[in-house]
Amino acid sequence: MPAHLLTASEYNATVQDLLGTTSRPADFFPAVSASEFDANVGVLSTFSSVQREALFNAASNVVEEAFKSPELTARLVTCTPTSDTDTSCARTLVTSLGRRAFRRSLDAEEVEAYLKTYRGARTTLEMNHVEAVAHVLRVMLSSPSFFLRIERPGQGKAGFEPAALASRLSYLLWGSMPDDTLLDAAESGKLDDDAALRAMTDRMLDDPRGQRFVSRFMGQWLGTVRLSSHNVDTTRFPQWTPAVATAVEGQANTFLSGFVTGTTPWSELFSAPHPASAAVKPLLSADPSTLQRRGFLTLPAFLTLSSHSDRTSPTSRAKGVITSLFCTDMTPPPGVVTELPPNEGGTSPKTVRERLEAHRRNPACAGCHNTLDPLGLSLENFDAVGRYRTQDEGQPIDASGTYQGTSFTEVSGLLPLLAADPRLGECAPRKLFSFAMRRSMVDADYLRVEKLAEKWKAGTFRELLHEIVVSPAFRGHTEEAP
Repeated sequence: MPAHLLTASEYNATVQDLLGTTSRPADFFPAVSASEFDANVGVLSTFSSVQREALFNAASNVVEEAFKSPELTARLVTCTPTSDTDTSCARTLVTSLGRRAFRRSLDAEEVEAYLKTYRGARTTLEMNHVEAVAHVLRVMLSSPSFFLRIERPGQGKAGFEPAALASRLSYLLWGSMPDDTLLDAAESGKLDDDAALRAMTDRMLDDPRGQRFVSRFMGQWLGTVRLSSHNVDTTRFPQWTPAVATAVEGQANTFLSGFVTGTTPWSELFSAPHPASAAVKPLLSADPSTLQRRGFLTLPAFLTLSSHSDRTSPTSRAKGVITSLFCTDMTPPPGVVTELPPNEGGTSPKTVRERLEAHRRNPACAGCHNTLDPLGLSLENFDAVGRYRTQDEGQPIDASGTYQGTSFTEVSGLLPLLAADPRLGECAPRKLFSFAMRRSMVDADYLRVEKLAEKWKAGTFRELLHEIVVSPAFRGHTEEAP
């Protein structure tokens, strides 16, 4: 894995876990654009002068924040020199703080270099012990060994040193630095054992930081991280308030957590029950007593994210399934207008179904829309914020359609058909492999991932993570190309 920058969320989480601070300095770093996941080596391998200045300033600011707090200072400065000539305390602090900041043990030359920095702070800069330690930390956090992911070469079949596996695992599951337990296990060779590596994965998922995996991987993959910035026309949908938006995102993350930290298999994505949420109830008040909301597609989060600000978008809803959950490309042909023409209104404005039917008459559009429209229109009983409705533009909603040759009358008849589609269990391993390896898949990866999918059988994401982390690709082992 080439050396590359931490993502903004990883930088924030790392300084918070290292120093105990609460600020989020990377929120103000220059934006980096990635196609699907922010942790992508392709866009994180460049390093501009503007980024360098932002990182230097952040190092100074977060250390200053930490050392303003007596509690955090005591957590970081764990010893006091017995005399002006005592270097054992400074050596202990350099070794322990450096190991945590760089996510590996410092070599002898690095220890001596930071001890020299400490001694210079005490003598030339006339700092006291605590101030000198803060100065050393500022220098450490300004080092590429802190703000870059660097995997140093290992020996034998391993492509990198053991501590790098600890970082791969911690940034996959926690989006942050490894703790001492994980580093100790890696550097002692315990993670060479498959069972131990799976057990460590379980420990980390069960830690409160394990929820970061849900929000980072699932949230970016399925879009829930965009809810806070999604635009809703509140004049048309007054039920959508900041509190409801927060609750909708929380409900979605809790739902998705069941597939990661719980026991719900991925094969139940379209049928698992929704977590109860009192704050989401304003969006459910129109639900008929016969309606049982189950599965990802009837979550208000999905229904809102896949809509425009003022109306539903059956095409976006269908693409959310076909492209994100089934990994099937639906890129329109060049030159094709993908937007529906505006509703002309008048005495009889057209429903979304009628407008799509007109759009589909164009042969260039029909290929994609014949696949997308039945799926998307099955969800038309839910408006742009997920509220149940029976009419669109004063006309009764027709949610019927045909999926792969099988007819259904409304979405409850479609969901079992989607659950039976083998692409559901084939796509998720591709997404997780790409996220874990921090890059897009290459040709040699597809057979590897196909074998992972066969072993996984759309079980829980914990089980899929077990297979990913013990794979030769993730561990950096040399292997024969499949």
